[in-house]
Amino acid sequence: MADHPDDDDDDDDRKGGGGGGAERIIERAGTITGHDDRVWCLSFEPNRNELLATCSSDKTVKIWKMMMVRDDDDDDDDDDDAMMALCPRCVCTLDGVHERTIRSVAWSPCGRYLASASFDATVAIYQRVDDRDDVTDGNDEVKFECVAALEGHENEVKSCAWSPSGSLLATCGRDKSVWIWESAPGNHFECVAVLHGHTQDVKKVKWHETEDVLYSASYDDTVKTWKEDLDGDDWSCSGTTKAHDSTVWDLTQERVRDGGRFATVSDDGWVKIWNAGGAQRTEISSVNESKEEAPLECSFRSGHDRPILCVDWLGSSDRKKNNNSESSGDNVSKQPATLVAGGGDNSVRVYREKETGVWEEAAAVVNAHEDDVNDIAWFSLSSTKEEEARTSNYFASASDDGTVKIWKFSSNSE
Repeated sequence: MADHPDDDDDDDDRKGGGGGGAERIIERAGTITGHDDRVWCLSFEPNRNELLATCSSDKTVKIWKMMMVRDDDDDDDDDDDAMMALCPRCVCTLDGVHERTIRSVAWSPCGRYLASASFDATVAIYQRVDDRDDVTDGNDEVKFECVAALEGHENEVKSCAWSPSGSLLATCGRDKSVWIWESAPGNHFECVAVLHGHTQDVKKVKWHETEDVLYSASYDDTVKTWKEDLDGDDWSCSGTTKAHDSTVWDLTQERVRDGGRFATVSDDGWVKIWNAGGAQRTEISSVNESKEEAPLECSFRSGHDRPILCVDWLGSSDRKKNNNSESSGDNVSKQPATLVAGGGDNSVRVYREKETGVWEEAAAVVNAHEDDVNDIAWFSLSSTKEEEARTSNYFASASDDGTVKIWKFSSNSE
């Protein structure tokens, strides 16, 4: 179920920042409840953003339809100016597959498959079996069936991610390893590589935005880059960097053509921005583990007073596209680089780049949740009005308090 903030909500649900006369505000647009335990991860359906997948310690994956409905309290009779409210609805619950906490969930690029990674040491693959067009035309029924169970990790699987091509799935876990699985006809998955190199738990795997290049973040304070060998027979580490002074919890990439910079966050409370290096601009580490300095552009101390657990980079795909533009659009290109992060201090914070290498906290909600914020992601709403889309962006946060909250970040500085 979902609720919406009342007019007399606590001030902690609305906080702004920014200088130079700019007003930047984070407002809560809704709260999703339905899981019976902590929510670990959330993932929006690619391209459409109309479905949200969440996973929890309650051993379920839930699919939510992100619907905009007319606000019944709005007295405006003009349909064009009517106020719209976000009303997520649970349209599918996947259960009975995993025996322990589900730590990570990820959509395939085509939106037909979901992967879920669990503390029971398995990864489940679900295939969507309903007609996607029927859902967007008003039929709320969404159906998935489990078509594969991947086994191999020795214990808890912490993260899973699909490659941009959709042909590869990466997983990682407490056993310090990274696995790469290749999909084959008939919903078969073959392990094509087991990658070792990290000395402690691997917390996160993340693919390059456009290339089949993989990154892994670990409790050993490092980020590693993995690439397929030229002969195509195996994968190997092309570089390692000691990214932080403590656990690297998450990393995200700037969503620009051909991929852009990277951001990492950590137990140490710092946000670091890395330039993409190498001939293909896919490296975020010194090549071949040499002692050369990694391509660090800048680092800044966050407003979080406990570990930063999650981060996401706002991209053009997370904003409503201008109907007059087929590309990323001039409106999008003029937007400053923007990150959203959540942490162990229960807060969500938005950071913006004032100039190259100089970042500021644009807005924050100090008590966004009642417990740790485990995951965070920007998303777009296709029904958002053009003016609002130009000045507002939405993101969702998942927490140990068992809820997912929807937030609107607004700025008049554009």
